[in-house]
Amino acid sequence: MRTRRWAAALLVAGAALAGCRDAAVERQPTAVLGGTAPQANVPTLSDADGAAIPPPPAPAGAHPRLARTAEGQALAVWVHDRQVLAATWNRAEGWVPAQALERIHGEPREPQLVSNGQGVAMAVWHHQVGNIHSLRFSRFEAATGWSVPDVLPGALPKPAVAGMAPGQNAPRLEMDAEGNVLARWPSGLRANAFQAARHVPGQGWETPSSEPVASAPLTSAGPAPAPER
Repeated sequence: MRTRRWAAALLVAGAALAGCRDAAVERQPTAVLGGTAPQANVPTLSDADGAAIPPPPAPAGAHPRLARTAEGQALAVWVHDRQVLAATWNRAEGWVPAQALERIHGEPREPQLVSNGQGVAMAVWHHQVGNIHSLRFSRFEAATGWSVPDVLPGALPKPAVAGMAPGQNAPRLEMDAEGNVLARWPSGLRANAFQAARHVPGQGWETPSSEPVASAPLTSAGPAPAPER
């Protein structure tokens, strides 16, 4: 049954990439708590009681991504000075000063963030060094914090081209209650195709699959995330 659910998710992924890339707001499944900063640099997110969580300490133009990781806790990620930064929030302390997830050569962009609302989260972002494009990721657990970032194996994301809307090639993430993550992104191998891969806790990433966008049904697809820079 679980295999069927993930297979269905892959089909929906194609539809999302085919017809909904330019939507302004991402409607995430109920299993995913958190989400997408709007285009204005004032992201909005509420805690479990409905109280607004204040904006994270991101500089103007950073367009952070936010996710609620527990009833009174949240995370935010954004890019600044060629680094992916992450900050945590709790009711008692507010936003803790942001820390870089890593300091390596290259140009990160479009970090995406997802959480199951039970202390687990995942960030995935596009990384470029010269003509080499990859996806990198870091997993967050409340007990241990962020994992050391690493390459998402087998991912070949599509490079940005002149005139492309910001965020159009950003990876899309979904996380279920068990912390399994489904990531999908436009393929850099061929036009009109996407790649998708599943991350299982304790096992890591499965080999990405590749499917033509046109093969996916054009129904029941949620729109793409808000543009990021």
